[in-house]
Amino acid sequence: MNDYPYPYPWKKLPGTAAEMAFLGERFAKMSIREHLLLEGSSQFVSIETAADLINLTEQLDSFTLYYGVKDDATLGKYIATYQHQATPDQLLFIDLNQWGRDIREKNGGVFVSGGYVERHYADHEVYTGKNLEQLTGESASVRIKVASGIQSAGLWVRLPDYEISTGEPDELSVAMSELGITKWSRAVLLEAECCLDNITDIANQYESLEELIRAGNNLGYVLAEQGQGMSFFHERFQAAMELEGCTRLDEALDISQNLDCYDFIPSEQHWEKFGRDLAQKRGLVHPSSPIGMYFDYAGYCKAEIEALNLQPCEDGYIARNEKGFIREFSKEPQTQGQILDHSL
Repeated sequence: MNDYPYPYPWKKLPGTAAEMAFLGERFAKMSIREHLLLEGSSQFVSIETAADLINLTEQLDSFTLYYGVKDDATLGKYIATYQHQATPDQLLFIDLNQWGRDIREKNGGVFVSGGYVERHYADHEVYTGKNLEQLTGESASVRIKVASGIQSAGLWVRLPDYEISTGEPDELSVAMSELGITKWSRAVLLEAECCLDNITDIANQYESLEELIRAGNNLGYVLAEQGQGMSFFHERFQAAMELEGCTRLDEALDISQNLDCYDFIPSEQHWEKFGRDLAQKRGLVHPSSPIGMYFDYAGYCKAEIEALNLQPCEDGYIARNEKGFIREFSKEPQTQGQILDHSL
């Protein structure tokens, strides 16, 4: 294993032109938290080629960053404060240095320039050398590039942020610390991009940066929940947005919460599975019964498309039904706010 300095001189790694281009784009939009995770994770994994580094950047969520930790004592304080809710009075009498050393020796974590990193899951082969176009780049719901008085060039932030559920510093806290701000009204939005290709000009869709961040978080939670196990959630969601001509994130969020307002059948290659599930859900036939063994599930889907007058779309067939559409995030069309290029 080569002992590369950090940041990795990745341009010197052997790799194809496509691999180098992928890494170039990945590093260009990598958040501070992701950089710190990579700094630590690269000490656990052998990196000999561009492919090795791509594989690692696709698995940064297998590692945990304890932001701001610089030694055993601050590691002990982090564990005591965030994971065990120690009070200030208790902290006065806890051997934080010993606690931190015990954790580090037990879990085998490493200190990095901005914290401490542990590995929680073993890495595996994500990049095979042939699936570059299918990689997510550690998929984010929304990425924003923000600047401040001490960070005029700006830095990227990856959403969603999970501090609200974990109670520990995540993307937003790390970014605010690096920007030297305590509230987002002191930052300037330079760029913003959404993982949904149909959502365009996202930077001008919200009156404030706080609102944009909140929406980006909500989208991330929606995509992670996958409609709480809804069959073909992604395809249904995409089809509904296509039907509605959706280009705004607030509208997309409302659509995601009202997918039962759409009748949907996926594209033909999925009819067998979808028809099987649909027929069983409706109590029409049990797949393991003699009738189910000879039932035409694909034909059942085709009949549903015709009966419901579903319209073709990229991900299947869809139409609005009579269920009420409840708006929680979007409002009636109005003048869009501007949050780009505000002065500091």
